[in-house]
Amino acid sequence: MKKYLGLDYGEKTIGVSVSPNGNVAVGLTTLRRSQEDALRPNLKELKAIIREHGITNIVLGNPLHLSGRESERCIKTLAFKDKLNRYFKSIPVELWDERLSTQAVSRVFQAAPKNFNDKIDEMAAVYILQGFLDLANNKRRRKMENINLDPTPHGEESDDNTLVLHDDEGNEIALLVLAFKEQGSTTYFMAVDEEDDEVHLLKSFEEDNDVIFEIVDDEHEDFDQVFEMFKADFEEHGIAIEDIDLD
Repeated sequence: MKKYLGLDYGEKTIGVSVSPNGNVAVGLTTLRRSQEDALRPNLKELKAIIREHGITNIVLGNPLHLSGRESERCIKTLAFKDKLNRYFKSIPVELWDERLSTQAVSRVFQAAPKNFNDKIDEMAAVYILQGFLDLANNKRRRKMENINLDPTPHGEESDDNTLVLHDDEGNEIALLVLAFKEQGSTTYFMAVDEEDDEVHLLKSFEEDNDVIFEIVDDEHEDFDQVFEMFKADFEEHGIAIEDIDLD
């Protein structure tokens, strides 16, 4: 599961937010420095945060003008992004349009002016990360509503959220997709057989330009990872462990 770090980069502060589940952003802290270019202590602080929270992705606010044109701060933000890329080579850094984040935070804190200066950067980071997550999750929901998989000998597309699979004997198995997770070029599905209400975990990936499906049972090498991945979805759909096909 991806875990996100949201950053609001300012002249002498960096607002920090995190999302451990890819759905909700929460404020974490505000990092401070005496000079804008004195970034090494902040990078060390971010490194500790990344390790503590198991961060896999960074979302950095991009301070465009309201017109959409780049601001002077955009140039400095891009320079900071380059530093992040060099310092955290294995973690992708994505830019997010933060034009309305500060204004939104200002409206939220109008009722509590005493806390405004201490929390504005942190909360701006929350708005940045939450905006990014909302768009990403909306895209996933739209994809879920229109699952588009190329027909293969192992799996076929249907008009709804159903996967039609074929077993070794050529028999069709229609599975209603309840949830799916993407990890790079691999997609994992939680689906239910509508005939016997048995829940299946599946893995799909491309091989020689075909989309291949595998049943992820308790002997599959990815089982522990996939089972953990869908725990929250089991609870959401009221699925008990005995309903899951583990054989």
